[in-house]
Amino acid sequence: MGYTDEPNFQTYENFENNEKRPTGLIVLTVLTFIGSSFMLLCYLALFGMYDLLPMMLMDASESMGSMLGDEYRKMYEDTADLIISISRNSFLLSTIPYILSIVGAGCMLAMRKVGFHLYVIGQILVVALPVVLMKNGFSLGSLFLAVAFIGLYSMYYKKFR
Repeated sequence: MGYTDEPNFQTYENFENNEKRPTGLIVLTVLTFIGSSFMLLCYLALFGMYDLLPMMLMDASESMGSMLGDEYRKMYEDTADLIISISRNSFLLSTIPYILSIVGAGCMLAMRKVGFHLYVIGQILVVALPVVLMKNGFSLGSLFLAVAFIGLYSMYYKKFR
């Protein structure tokens, strides 16, 4: 297995022996897989249940309002109004950055430089798309996480091929 006449051919066995993946990179990619997969599923659920969401939130606003007060009723009503104002396709388009992030993290786990570039593009879109598509306003928390993860991944960039 793995025999070839090509001198630059690298088998899986050689990769494992010569280039160990840094533990920090593994931790970062696992965190990326968890977070991006969760957000991908959330946006897919919002896309799939788009017609039911306003009614569900209005029902929740009634029950939460009667249990906890009018401030919670108002919060759920505002959320329902926000969802109604966003087009269904915006939720589907919002999955693209998370798909790019997952693919990029997988490529970085395979020690490929292209993964870093895909991840950076995905994170730029994570910060920008909600502002453009959903008129949500700018999220400082999303920007902080994106910059932090890009910075941490960049520490391993020279090890990628």
